[in-house]
Amino acid sequence: MNHSALIHVLLPLCPWLILVLGLQAVASRCGLMTRGWSRLTLLGLVSAGLLLVPIQGIAIAKWVCGVSADFSVPFTGLLAVAVWEGEFPRRLFSKADWTAAWAFGALAGVCLYPLALGWGSFDPYEWGWSFSPLFAGSAVLTAVLLWKQNRFGLLLLLAIAAYQLRQGEPANYWDYLLDPIYCFVSLLAFAFRLARVARPAPSTNV
Repeated sequence: MNHSALIHVLLPLCPWLILVLGLQAVASRCGLMTRGWSRLTLLGLVSAGLLLVPIQGIAIAKWVCGVSADFSVPFTGLLAVAVWEGEFPRRLFSKADWTAAWAFGALAGVCLYPLALGWGSFDPYEWGWSFSPLFAGSAVLTAVLLWKQNRFGLLLLLAIAAYQLRQGEPANYWDYLLDPIYCFVSLLAFAFRLARVARPAPSTNV
């Protein structure tokens, strides 16, 4: 699969997964359906139908493909994990796995996007066009995570594999690892976590 084909798969897939997550939250809060394959199938079909709704004669899915930034492989995988965990009791990711995922998205995004927007004299996005410390660093991080049995390492491994299978088409390695929405969600996740930690414990009157 070349870079263009991969992007055309990930662009509608991520909004579909996000819609499924939203519908899962609504269904669970309202107690409308029992979790499981039946609900997942129904919510998946509803989400797909919503993405096919035309606006000015063009399906919403195509609007997303036309205006959205590329979705990264790890973020797509995280959405898929979240959808699965919303339906089934078996956890695919532990707390440590999620922490690693949010840490990578937040730290990599903070290091990349401000500098790429011209906030400094160095643009790390250039590292993604040819072999650079980015390639070595991501390989080492992936190896360490896999050695520690952290499942987020599997998503980074998938990103590496996807980049290697691009069939020689020019593509930036950063786009396989990270995207702005992934960075934003990661920062929000850390903000909520810090808020919970900083929240004072309820006082007990004896």
